[in-house]
Amino acid sequence: MKVLAPRPRLLLGAVVAALAIMAVGAAGAQAKLVKVTGSTTVTPSNGAKTFLAGAGVSVAPVAPASAANGTYTFPIFTGFGDAKTYNGLLAHKGGLRFTKGDRSQVVRRPVAVRIAKRSVLLAQLPGLRGGCQSLRAAIRRFAIHRPGYTDPLSKAAKRYPKAAKGFIKATKRYCSQGRVIVLARLTNPSKSVSGNTATLSAELHLSGQAARLINKVAGKKVVKAGALLGTGTSTVTRAG
Repeated sequence: MKVLAPRPRLLLGAVVAALAIMAVGAAGAQAKLVKVTGSTTVTPSNGAKTFLAGAGVSVAPVAPASAANGTYTFPIFTGFGDAKTYNGLLAHKGGLRFTKGDRSQVVRRPVAVRIAKRSVLLAQLPGLRGGCQSLRAAIRRFAIHRPGYTDPLSKAAKRYPKAAKGFIKATKRYCSQGRVIVLARLTNPSKSVSGNTATLSAELHLSGQAARLINKVAGKKVVKAGALLGTGTSTVTRAG
């Protein structure tokens, strides 16, 4: 079975900004963030169903993700969020496999990052490399070009050395297990709270990287960047 790989590219400035801030926020989670558990369900849009079916591309969950009634559910492996702003990070297990004939590509371990108006969904392409080296360099460039903004990794390491080491170790492990891409951009976020549980929703719009990936599996251009992939709904509960 042939596995397809998109060309490596630098992650967008929005991702750099979000992860740069999260490098401090996650390391200092005990200061202002809460840990959460739960799951995220993705409901494909009618447009996504149409262009995938029309191109003969099938989509199947990769365990422990699951599919039921036309939706896909991903367990949250770990997550942190600001209880007031709902900025944070949700890392998931499982993935999706896109297949047509002998062409196939898996995207797995999606990570949703939300900082103010900057919201994206990252994912891994297993068996490939790239993404994180460019990301680390971009984070440093982002810090350098922000007046009065210090290197977030250095700041976190000095203030919370133990937590920072754990965060950096987890990032390296994530990067070593596949190429990191931007899978989608999240728009029109909404939230509701009931007791200790919050429901967070957003629309998922395909990135250029993801659109090229699907087009290569399809063997022709069937979708372009910005297309509505569907809606993601995360139900999270404060851990502990």
